[in-house]
Amino acid sequence: MMQKVTRARPVDQVTATLRAELLARRWPPGSALPPERELAATLGVSRLTLRAGLARLETEGLVRARQGDGVRVLDPARHGTLDLLAHLALRDHAELVASFLELRRLVAVEAVALAAERRTDEQLAALTVLAEAQRAETDDEAYGERDLAFSRAVLEASGSFAMVLLLNSLEGVWRAHPELSAALRADRAASLAGYDAVIALLTARDANGARTLIRPVLEAVDAAAIERLRRSP
Repeated sequence: MMQKVTRARPVDQVTATLRAELLARRWPPGSALPPERELAATLGVSRLTLRAGLARLETEGLVRARQGDGVRVLDPARHGTLDLLAHLALRDHAELVASFLELRRLVAVEAVALAAERRTDEQLAALTVLAEAQRAETDDEAYGERDLAFSRAVLEASGSFAMVLLLNSLEGVWRAHPELSAALRADRAASLAGYDAVIALLTARDANGARTLIRPVLEAVDAAAIERLRRSP
């Protein structure tokens, strides 16, 4: 049963409540949501607030509003965006974790390969500074933030604006699921070795090496992270 909205930003609560219900298939794809007046009353919000929440859900590919047809439920598998992963309990969906990490590997491998071909000396120097700073870092949160900064710097060096935009969505998932980020960084030695490998490949401008060497490194890291998540309480 849906709860009435109580927190300071009701549109956020409306969006979160309806998103959870839609992802749980309370209303099957193709069906219509309850009439606006009824849904607003159930949630305890104004119709204006409800419309704002529905507009957000439409951008996420969960619903579609059509004049004269109300608000129809869409199938997230066909219309949803990557941002939805930030709102799912990944710990309870092993196949989603695996597919998300697979996407990360695909992006990372090609980003390093392109960066090896296109990076400037200044970009390589900046990446080297980030990698070296990680060796002395003892704070896990700071290590994680610099890890994201390193990834962003590699993508910027790749010259692919589309990949940079994709990272924005990936980063949203990382921040929504800190347990996943922590599992990936748990083996600090493997993490540092990964930085060294990237720096070496970019220094040598070895794009082919990036495509053959980075993938197995990431596969091993991801497999270990999945196992840590499986064992965690």
